[in-house]
Order: sequence, then structure tokens, then C-alpha cells
Amino acid sequence: MGTPGRVLALKLSVSLNALPFEKWASELSQRGLKNAIRRAVDKSATAARRVAVQVIASDIGVPKARIRDGVTKVKRTTQYNLSASFTASKLRIGMLATGAAVTKANGFTGSTFRQTGGGSANLRAPHAFIIESNGGRFVAMRRGRDRLPVKGLYAEMPNQAMGQSDAAAQKAWKKEAEAQLNARLGAEVQKQLISEGLPYTPPTDDND
Repeated sequence: MGTPGRVLALKLSVSLNALPFEKWASELSQRGLKNAIRRAVDKSATAARRVAVQVIASDIGVPKARIRDGVTKVKRTTQYNLSASFTASKLRIGMLATGAAVTKANGFTGSTFRQTGGGSANLRAPHAFIIESNGGRFVAMRRGRDRLPVKGLYAEMPNQAMGQSDAAAQKAWKKEAEAQLNARLGAEVQKQLISEGLPYTPPTDDND
């Protein structure tokens, strides 16, 4: 298990056509419209987080269970705050957890940032070795010519997976969040109109 540190908060923030809201606001109660928006945002954020977690784990190179402590559940909306968010932490994961290999002949070979790409997707350290300490094992390298000190080799962290603009996980989160919210908002408004005994007419798409 790694140790959570500095966290990065990911908020659901997408672009929507504001024109339908004028009609919905004139028909629905103020509380009803807000609740419809809240349901759409909460469900969208939860679905987008699910996709992001899968991509984070795949990018790091570990099962989803391995990053459970590094990605929180969605913090849902409230009556006073219509944003939903989750946080990705600085969770330290040893390279051995990603399936990296360490041999006397080749030293360390491994990869992380597997979907994002870049130099870390193909890592080599010919002088690396394994240290066993306190019942655990980790890959290390000497900082200089002396036997000590050493530094451990660790995989990409969840906050890095979500914090870099070109990272696969952040791209997946944004894409899924926008698709989910655009798909869910009208459906939630329709449910609210029906519950308040009002007819529902889908908004026109002026872009067609």
C-alpha cells in the first residue's frame, strides 16, 4: 500500500447550451430544476469517474484495486453547490507492482504511463536492484558511487495521471463527463416535468 499525499481535485466542468434552461426555468419550480441538474451532474460525475479509474489503473500498469486508496468517491452536489468532484492523490506504488522485472544481467526494465506514452512507457535502469525491508520489496538505485543512500523507483501516481493535460486518464474523464452530462440532463429534466405534472418538449438543437 502506498501513502496518500498531495491531492488533486477533479471537478465536473463541461459546456452546455444555455438556451433550453430559459424554457425549463419558466416551467419547472426553481427547486425542481435544481434537483434535476443535481441528479444529472451526480450521475455523470460517477460514470466519468468509473471510466477515469479504469484508465488510471491501466496507465499506471496495476489492477483497479491497487489504486483504491488513491482515488476518492465522488463528492456530490448540494443545494448550494452544483459541482461534483473527486480527488486523485499522490499514492506511491512500487514498480514491482506493475510487473517490472529486475535481473542481474539487465537490471531493471519496466513501464508506466502506458496509455499516455512518453519515455516512462519504456524504462530501463541497468544498475537497479531489489531491496527487501520490513516484509516488503522495492526497486532501488544508488544515488552515487557509495553504497548509500539509495532511491526507490516508483510508478506514475494517480494525481499525475489526472493532473497532466495530455494524460490519457484526464482526457478520458473530460470526454466521458461531457458526454454523460449532455445525455443525462434532458432526461432528468423530463423526469422532473413529469413529477410536477407538466408536459415535456425536447429542446431544439440550433446547431443542426
